[in-house]
Amino acid sequence: MASLHGRRPAVDLDQVTEWDAVVIRTDCSDDGAWERVAAGLRQPWAEGVESSWHAVEGAGWAGADADEVLAALPDHLPDLHDVVFLADADTMCDEQNSLLAVSTDPDMRDEEHEIPGLGFTSRFRILPTAVAEMVGNLAIANMDYEDFSSSAHGDPQRIHRGFLTPE
Repeated sequence: MASLHGRRPAVDLDQVTEWDAVVIRTDCSDDGAWERVAAGLRQPWAEGVESSWHAVEGAGWAGADADEVLAALPDHLPDLHDVVFLADADTMCDEQNSLLAVSTDPDMRDEEHEIPGLGFTSRFRILPTAVAEMVGNLAIANMDYEDFSSSAHGDPQRIHRGFLTPE
């Protein structure tokens, strides 16, 4: 539970592996939208490759923003967890239920560019069906956070839709 000072609950990642997406639900206004998010997260990211995700939810997370989530993460994250995902109010209102991807790297800086696909940001929207693809590629060091962020940067709605997912 959150303390009287508004601090968010600690995030326990002891059982999380580099293959697990960490999804923090900060909005509980629409259980149907949450079920659509969960269904998207369960989609395999490649043929024969299952997805895996760990949900962090509860009243202590209601209305939390990305900075509050980052502050609640353990000081030592597993080596390959470069990102957490927020199921926030925008997720629940968006017909695509896009999640907010947030870099856990404190040194990540936004780099804007007028040419689509060349800039990247530390926070961007991602379809739930593309989350496993991102986490899997980060886990095997096939791609970097910036690759996914650049993809979102190049999208008219600033959403990463997946490299293997048909549009």
